[in-house]
Amino acid sequence: MQLTLRDFFMRLNLVTGVGQRTANSCWRWLDGHPEIRQVDPTVVSQFADELSLTAVVANALQLELFSRDMNDTVTENLTHSGCLTIVDAAYPPQLRETYAPPLALYFLGDLRRLQAPQLAVVGSRKPTDYAVRAMRLLLPAVVEQRVCLVSGLAQGVDTMTHQVALAHRGTTIAVIGTGLDKCYPAANRDLMATLAHQQLVLSEYPWGTNGARHHFPERNRIIAGLAQSVLVVEAAHHSGSLITANIALQENRNVLAVPGTIDGKNSVGTNELIFAGAKPILNSEHIIEELLVDKVP
Repeated sequence: MQLTLRDFFMRLNLVTGVGQRTANSCWRWLDGHPEIRQVDPTVVSQFADELSLTAVVANALQLELFSRDMNDTVTENLTHSGCLTIVDAAYPPQLRETYAPPLALYFLGDLRRLQAPQLAVVGSRKPTDYAVRAMRLLLPAVVEQRVCLVSGLAQGVDTMTHQVALAHRGTTIAVIGTGLDKCYPAANRDLMATLAHQQLVLSEYPWGTNGARHHFPERNRIIAGLAQSVLVVEAAHHSGSLITANIALQENRNVLAVPGTIDGKNSVGTNELIFAGAKPILNSEHIIEELLVDKVP
């Protein structure tokens, strides 16, 4: 049996024992062998040997990649959602260039959302009134410039980011840490349904996958990787939003931060980012000029 590269990358992360590091090693190996257009058991043996994969993983690849059960799993996922693989033309080039790009992204909605300039917006799950006012002041003008807002559908700043985009007839992408049939938090189920119908929802986890603690940092790397710039609205010390900001810095993205009061717990993280060199955002133009340099006089 032979698999196209697209089929192979839809299956790879579903193989027992294949994690992010192994999957990306396989992709980079194949990327370095452009003469290989299809994957069969011989090719699997070749890269398993050259990458020094463990015997357990190598055996799992041979047993599972071409199996009937794997065929059924892939078919089930494609029944419920689309799948964008790293070899597809629609795959965002800025995400492909990151250190650990997802090899397959399940999606509901309109992939054309990926073609616009992307601003990731992250922040506290319990934003203050100040953060809410700041977003209402800063984001509408950005949306009107046809910038797509990317966030994680979490409670708080993420939720409001998607809502602002919808309210101003803009575009938005939600990257979630569960399968596309799950919603966390459950209170955002209606919002997620709206985004799946009108916008775009992405996940690297197959249908039926529940949330897990390690999924959310993994999701954050996709949010940062999709965007040209990451805006941190409000973040406490050691906030999860700072993980996204740090990933963005590692991927040479612009990190922007809304300054806050020096005695506010939710401003410690953003103020520290600014102290470390992030751009302080005082108005919408400060964001727009980072994303649309050629369009700003």
